[in-house]
Amino acid sequence: MDGTPRPDRRKVELEAEADLSRCGALKDFWYVACLSSELRVGKLESRTIFGTPLVLFRDASGRPAALLDRCLHRNARLSAGACFDGKVGCPYHGWTYDSEGRCVEIPSLGPSQQGSVLDAEGHSRSGLKLRPSDVGRVPSFPTREQDGLVFVFMGGDVSRERRPPFRVPKYGEPGWVVYFMVTRFPNGVTNLVENFMDVPHTVFVHKGWFRNRKTREVPATVARKNGEVLVTYEQEHDELTGAGFLMNPTGEPMVHTDHFFMPNVTRVDYLWGRRSGYVISSQVTPVGALESLVFTSISYRLPFDLPGNLVARGLRRFMKWYTTQVIGQDVDIMRVQREGFSPPAPAADTEGFTRAKRGLEFVSTEADLLHADIEDVRGWLREGGEGSGPAPASRRISFWI
Repeated sequence: MDGTPRPDRRKVELEAEADLSRCGALKDFWYVACLSSELRVGKLESRTIFGTPLVLFRDASGRPAALLDRCLHRNARLSAGACFDGKVGCPYHGWTYDSEGRCVEIPSLGPSQQGSVLDAEGHSRSGLKLRPSDVGRVPSFPTREQDGLVFVFMGGDVSRERRPPFRVPKYGEPGWVVYFMVTRFPNGVTNLVENFMDVPHTVFVHKGWFRNRKTREVPATVARKNGEVLVTYEQEHDELTGAGFLMNPTGEPMVHTDHFFMPNVTRVDYLWGRRSGYVISSQVTPVGALESLVFTSISYRLPFDLPGNLVARGLRRFMKWYTTQVIGQDVDIMRVQREGFSPPAPAADTEGFTRAKRGLEFVSTEADLLHADIEDVRGWLREGGEGSGPAPASRRISFWI
């Protein structure tokens, strides 16, 4: 494979990219399921990834576990049940499973935990299971916990992983404050990662909150390599409104980069010298074709602070309020985009939704080169991710904001 884009690769196949059976190599990565703080001992959490319902809990050692959210007995949701001793009990008949999905107790079998009237042959002849160990396992999924996040691997054998879980920028580093935001978006992964790395929309969607229109030309370099897309902007005198003033009150030159990591991660850096910075990283987990769960980490460092980051920590409540407003604006515009290609429920299927099913086709300009590269990478993975992938390339672009 020489990396040359095929004509249809840049179509955004929303349904295929969010379907575990059709997403190709997109499933061979770690996806965030929840914050570590959300997964409390003795509690169950329900999540859907690639259209697959999961129940999450902590085992007897406190490690995260993920099972298919479906009891083997009568298919009731396990997440509606109870968690005890690192196991999960079904709410319907109490069938109990361990962290690997093994059935370890069936209350209706009593103290002996096996059928007491029919013998083994009678059980087999009637299609019945004699004891819990005979009923099989609920499918389980590998998990990993790092940087305050719980990841799940949906691709089966974890040896298939194409990359380890993404590290949260600046997590645990001295001088930096990091917090998380979890947001449900009404759109697919490809459209979201493009939005999170898109500068031109900020002067319209986030006017007055993040950046104002200046009628200024912005040269940039777009580099694609090894499934990553890095954009380096030549706008050291760019001004960020809102929280941007807190990071750079003295007007230092700014270094701005946007970075996409396959298959679903964006990192946006605004750095002012060595002492101040603002880093926004988003990991997008596909729920369904038109729904995603986004885990955003906000990392910031002030140019001047007291020991223990007292000022920066004191600003956390304001920063979280501020970033909530900005992300809410992105939620709204992603809904507007979605409405452009799908009908509002419960309307019957239309040509717009048929378009979404077979693949969205976009018209782009030079400002959208980075988006075309992202679509190319994700399209290659959706097709199976064979070979070396899209060829490395570095190109200069320019656009106005």
